Amino acid sequence: MAFAFLTSLCAYADLNHDLEQGHLNEQKQHEQHDLSRSSRLTLGIGHTHVSEGKVEDKTKWLILPSWSLNYDYWLSNKFAIGLQNEVILESFIIEHGEEELLERSFPVSSVPLVLFKPIERLTVLLGIGAEFTEEKTLTMTRLGAEYGFHLPGNWEVGAALVWDNKWNYYNSWAIAFTMSKIWSKPKAMVDR
Repeated sequence: MAFAFLTSLCAYADLNHDLEQGHLNEQKQHEQHDLSRSSRLTLGIGHTHVSEGKVEDKTKWLILPSWSLNYDYWLSNKFAIGLQNEVILESFIIEHGEEELLERSFPVSSVPLVLFKPIERLTVLLGIGAEFTEEKTLTMTRLGAEYGFHLPGNWEVGAALVWDNKWNYYNSWAIAFTMSKIWSKPKAMVDR
């Protein structure tokens, strides 16, 4: 009788362990989104930092508020193509060379890019685009990284850090807090 009781108890413990593992695996699947063939729209709020700002005839660091709106299409769980758009909410002047000053009135940048996800939460990006103002359009290169946390309902929150090189003019870097919505293709369409 005691043997039957111990055998039943061991079987119950194994079944309970299997159920817990299945629940943990299911939870982990819900925490991670399958990005293959999905679209992601991201809204970011942050600050852009410019080292060559000119204020009252002095060169100083400028910290400027900015918004971003980005779209990515994920070709697989590791690679995506995207378009990042940013607007700096202030006008400013930068020092270019010894004597030239360049005014930037509410610059808007648009950068097509490639994204790569080396590990689960980290995405690195690289692209070439332009910064537009009424004064002058500048060609630019963007290099950056995003770190995100998945939420239920195909949402993601995170932070982004990007460095922009405006060719032959100035550099800036920005940090933003982001909120993303992910739209996945239905399983029936993906399997075709």
